[in-house]
Amino acid sequence: MRVEVLPFQPQDYEQVMALWQATEGITLRQADSREAVLAYVARNPGLSFVARDGDVLAGAVLAGTDGRRGYLQHLAVASPYRGRGVGRMLAERVIEALGVAGIAKCHLMVREDNERAKKFWQHLGWTVRDDISVMSHADPTIDNA
Repeated sequence: MRVEVLPFQPQDYEQVMALWQATEGITLRQADSREAVLAYVARNPGLSFVARDGDVLAGAVLAGTDGRRGYLQHLAVASPYRGRGVGRMLAERVIEALGVAGIAKCHLMVREDNERAKKFWQHLGWTVRDDISVMSHADPTIDNA
């Protein structure tokens, strides 16, 4: 296995979407359409990555910033590559890229019932916050939650 972490490119979208669809615990919505994801990546250059073993997609992650904090989203690793450090490599690359951009703190959201993901993130040193609640607002006429 020789996995290389590379910047997310538009041509990666179809393989990445297939990985997300196959990954338990990832919720996809209209906000994950090709157009929306590529616009997000373009607004946040150098922060989203794919992990490749030759031509095989081993993992992927989206990340962005609001200028103060980073936000890591949809980190997924293909089943054959789990437990081999690919998720850690992707997460570390995001944190490194955010640091270069002057962003010292990063957040992510994990579904409450996704114990496997919570354990993964805690193993990497992330902490569960119990002092805040996530609240959302979305246009009820558009499925963009």
